Amino acid sequence: MTDITLGSFGFLESFKTWEVSSKPSLSDHRHILFTFEGSPPVCLIRNPRGTNWDPFREGLKGILERGPKINIEDEAGLGLAIHSVQQALISAYVKNCPLTSAMTGKHYLKWTYE
Repeated sequence: MTDITLGSFGFLESFKTWEVSSKPSLSDHRHILFTFEGSPPVCLIRNPRGTNWDPFREGLKGILERGPKINIEDEAGLGLAIHSVQQALISAYVKNCPLTSAMTGKHYLKWTYE
């Protein structure tokens, strides 16, 4: 039987040990135990609830006012206008919604010995 552990390539250099547990798991599969060395990975997200909405609106307005004047009479111009508005929204959001550590339930993601 072959045991496979899937993970991102970035974890490959951090693996210290990997083994199949000999302890019962109450399943037809055994537990796979592994340890990492180095700093634990941190998952960062943007939570829309933490957005600074007034600066977001002001920044978005400024970006849109400085943007190119686009003729939306034809399909190409409309597509360009949509792309321009989309990029303005993303830019204003990134500037006004800080990155924070991801949470699971009520606890921040963290690696522990437990």
